[in-house]
Amino acid sequence: MASAHPFFLLLYLSPAIPAQAASVYNVAVRQAYDATISLRIPEGRRLIQQELLNNPDNAVALLIANQQDFLTWAVQQNPEVYAGILARQEKRLQQLGNLKESSAWVGYALAEVRLQIALSKLVQGNKVGAAWDLRQAYAQYSANARQYPDFLPNRKTLGALQVLIGSVPDSYRVLLNIIGMQGSIDTGMANLKAAATKDNPFREEAQMLQALLQHLIDPEANEAAAEAVLKLSKQYPDNLLYSFAAMHVLKKTRQSNTALQVYLRRPQQAGYLAFPYLHHMAADLYLYKGDFGSSIRSNQLFLAQHKGEHYLKATNYKLYLAHWLGGQPQQAQQHLKLIAQQGQTDREEDTYAARFAKEQTQPNRHLMLARLQYDGGYYKEALQVLSQMPLNSASPAAERSEYHYRKARIYHGMQRLPQAKQYYEQAIEASQHTTLYYAPYAALQLGYIYQDEQKPELARQWFTKALAYKGHAYKNSIDGKAKLALQTLKKS
Repeated sequence: MASAHPFFLLLYLSPAIPAQAASVYNVAVRQAYDATISLRIPEGRRLIQQELLNNPDNAVALLIANQQDFLTWAVQQNPEVYAGILARQEKRLQQLGNLKESSAWVGYALAEVRLQIALSKLVQGNKVGAAWDLRQAYAQYSANARQYPDFLPNRKTLGALQVLIGSVPDSYRVLLNIIGMQGSIDTGMANLKAAATKDNPFREEAQMLQALLQHLIDPEANEAAAEAVLKLSKQYPDNLLYSFAAMHVLKKTRQSNTALQVYLRRPQQAGYLAFPYLHHMAADLYLYKGDFGSSIRSNQLFLAQHKGEHYLKATNYKLYLAHWLGGQPQQAQQHLKLIAQQGQTDREEDTYAARFAKEQTQPNRHLMLARLQYDGGYYKEALQVLSQMPLNSASPAAERSEYHYRKARIYHGMQRLPQAKQYYEQAIEASQHTTLYYAPYAALQLGYIYQDEQKPELARQWFTKALAYKGHAYKNSIDGKAKLALQTLKKS
């Protein structure tokens, strides 16, 4: 999986303000919030509507009501409800803007609702509209921070945005600075740390956001990030959002068995928002361990529940693989044809699936199994599969390149770094004069190794080399990671 689902920017509420204000975080609001953030949306709606009947000018209640709409759209991505959800969000923004109350809560709610509108538009594909709303939200967070510097929710959300903006390559960040959106990874993480460590009712949500962003920007923090979200999912077993966060980080850090345990113990009783993407994630986890039947069933469940256009090509590609590897070639071919017929290519994994279907090249079984086993963290099994693969000078260049690359990744995962370096360099050599992505990925990974070994000049050379490759399938992803790594080297 190349990209992740757009939930790690979900934003949260905060401690109460003085009692004389109309906007209060009372017991009813807390109960509604707890239900909402756990994705028990029907219960949350019932509770917050009662609060709004009693206090229609409570900015906190308006914010939670908006969060319920935003989560429903972001999780399910049903285009039939988008227009109505967006209209309700904009109406709440207008209500908040008309309030006469001046408080940290009102300023924060204005920023939060504006940001949720921006993210809603982004998921829908309206990038221009999303950018405009994001700029306005950032300005509101900044103004609220100046007026209420100790208001922890604002520090948490502003910190998250500062980290994300700070991770943008320098060439793009200049433009963001010009329009007033200045970011810094260090400043942002400091703000998040304050919200995650200081005593407040929403410290756990800040911890989740902190862990997700650590995983996003710092490969060296992967283990700590995985431990943090796994701990949260165990402490709050009724919170489906925490289950998603734990699955996401554990899957990305190749801890498939643990991620599957989180999936299987997730809350499944009535009253929770249907979360189709979890089944898509689980299908990958089953595929990694060779349980092709369970992978097929999980992706079929995803297709039955998912209403959006994202991930359809990727799902059919994974169904193709599960059927093909499971000895069902006819079913595999049916899903191969569906890749071109269904879905969009806005997500990197959908783009990869579309390219695969267009090329119509059957993969090498040994290489595919090794790749999937590596992705799942099954390193010994992957090495065993590769040891059975026939390879010689007459083998296609693509197979020779991938063979060396897969071996390098496996040894890297096992922390056998001398072997990893050797095979990464062989993958680069075998990929010369091609647009295969193994060479740029190998260069990126060599950069990480030398960065960990405190050899910044060698690391810089390999990251720069990774940027130099053109026309490969993961250009955006690899370039983004290499540029972020180079920024980190500048600070050291």
